[in-house]
Amino acid sequence: MTAEAHRIEIDAVDFQISCRRFSVRATITRDRQLPVVDEFVLRLLALLERLSVQRMRAWFGFSASEMETVLVDMGRRGLIEFDHDEVVLAAAGRELFKSSGVGGVPQIVEVAPLIGDVWFDLVSRTMVPRSRSRPGDFLVKLMEVPDSRDFPEAFARRAFEENFRDYARRIRRIPDPDAINLYSISGVEGGAYGYQALQSQLVLDLDRLGVRPTFLDSGDSASGFQKLAVAANDAWQSVTGPDVASGAMAEFERMTGDNRLESLLQNAAEQGAWIEAFSLSEIHDTGYRPSVGATYLKSNTDRLVQRIGDAKIEQPITEIIWLRPSGSTWARTTRVVEALTEIRDALRNKGHSDVRSVLTMPRSTSRSTRLTHKRVFDRGVLLPQGHLPSNLEVLLIPGVVALINIHVPVQQHSVPVGGMVSNARRIGRIAERLRAIHDPEVEELWHRQTGIKGAGVVVESNK
Repeated sequence: MTAEAHRIEIDAVDFQISCRRFSVRATITRDRQLPVVDEFVLRLLALLERLSVQRMRAWFGFSASEMETVLVDMGRRGLIEFDHDEVVLAAAGRELFKSSGVGGVPQIVEVAPLIGDVWFDLVSRTMVPRSRSRPGDFLVKLMEVPDSRDFPEAFARRAFEENFRDYARRIRRIPDPDAINLYSISGVEGGAYGYQALQSQLVLDLDRLGVRPTFLDSGDSASGFQKLAVAANDAWQSVTGPDVASGAMAEFERMTGDNRLESLLQNAAEQGAWIEAFSLSEIHDTGYRPSVGATYLKSNTDRLVQRIGDAKIEQPITEIIWLRPSGSTWARTTRVVEALTEIRDALRNKGHSDVRSVLTMPRSTSRSTRLTHKRVFDRGVLLPQGHLPSNLEVLLIPGVVALINIHVPVQQHSVPVGGMVSNARRIGRIAERLRAIHDPEVEELWHRQTGIKGAGVVVESNK
């Protein structure tokens, strides 16, 4: 097994970082290569200084009219000049060789203005990309460094200048960043403070049997990003996984018909147990397919959406039921929002447009985390004490499919392992276990009323 295979992506986490915005006004240059024929005309003239039109036409093998078209166009652009029947380099044509030398490739340099907002985080003072989505209550917040708001514009100017290539590639996402150069900075103006989200993968290291966040794109400022990564790791250590419940394996087996994870639960401190669990295959004709990682990871959501698309749905689907585990590590990422959107879109394509989302949680879920996903789900429900194991997770589309995970403890965190259920009888059994969310006496944490399409009012329980 390779070193890379010993590190398994099992979840995602987004960190909310305090930032300050700076407006930058600058001038950039872009190198653009000439058309091939124009380039070789200029190369010939750079080497020979001057050349007759007739000899040039013979060298290229062009007709008189073809050669005339090329030379007239280059003369109109000021790159060449005519001296009777000879062609010579103009000053503008000679300038194109300055960046690469006479033996190099002549380049056209375009000058253009650049105006943009640049966000610097208040932890490492590193440029960070602007988030596509707004930060939410469920993101893991990083603490600001003391006095970090005393952020001079001179520092932002210098950092932008020194890391412009990183800005062009990672922040601005210019397709050809190496062809862009910073010519000058005409102004840097400090703006508002705000928040941006830094996305990371959660990786299980099988060699150390630990879970840690990893960042895919560190940019060019390695030292600054290292400070950010250290702060993110420290923040992640402050959250905890779900409580371990003794009945989780029995409930998982009732819902899925699979008991092969029992060895992992009993030997979670052994690397071999994890390797065996990650190697489980589908049991033929059972309607159960093993999976690894959080339910909202892209790979797992794609399988769920595919199942929805392939299913023959005879009954109307009115809700998506998501039982979360206790603890404070679950769904600390915008991936959960994206997963719900993808599931709703798949159901809409099957003719089920009015579908509400219900977040269900065990009573052992701490009060500080019960409402963190209030703006993501339409309804929040607190289950009766001991109704379902606190480290069990269920994502159910009634009558169609379910994803079931056991959250297995690893140090103070946990790793979700389970699978997808499509057997109709077991889907019905899972729905029966979650029927408590419809009991009149159930404790409702919030309920978004949507009488007007596009509008919503959240009603919180005072219980």
